[in-house]
Amino acid sequence: MLERAAQVSVSELARRLAALLRERADFIERLEDAVAEVKSRDIDEILSKYKLVLLFFTAGWCGPCISFMQTFREVAGRLAHPKVFYGYVDVDTSYSLADRYNVKHIPSIVIIVDGKPVDVIIGSMSREKLEEKVKAYMKAAGLVA
Repeated sequence: MLERAAQVSVSELARRLAALLRERADFIERLEDAVAEVKSRDIDEILSKYKLVLLFFTAGWCGPCISFMQTFREVAGRLAHPKVFYGYVDVDTSYSLADRYNVKHIPSIVIIVDGKPVDVIIGSMSREKLEEKVKAYMKAAGLVA
């Protein structure tokens, strides 16, 4: 009888674990699109909705940008938060945004808190360093303890 109860518990645990893994996989799939393209016409609405905005300035012809985009996407997925927006700006199609934030080099990430630019990251960096920086801004913005 005890053996049967243990089997039920193990099978129940396996069912719960499978459900959690499916849920996590679904979450990760949704986060692949967590980095949205930002056009000049969208920026004011984005700034009004989110406490922390990270804008990745890039171009389709920029090799370092293409490489660093994967790192940016990974960080966006790992540090997703309802009040944090991760977006990318193609400087060739939204040059007015690059001008607005005085972006002269790509890749660059402009970090905006409460609608005001507070930092610019020029060039690429490791996922760990970028995560560290984003976590610090999340903490400063009161989004994490």
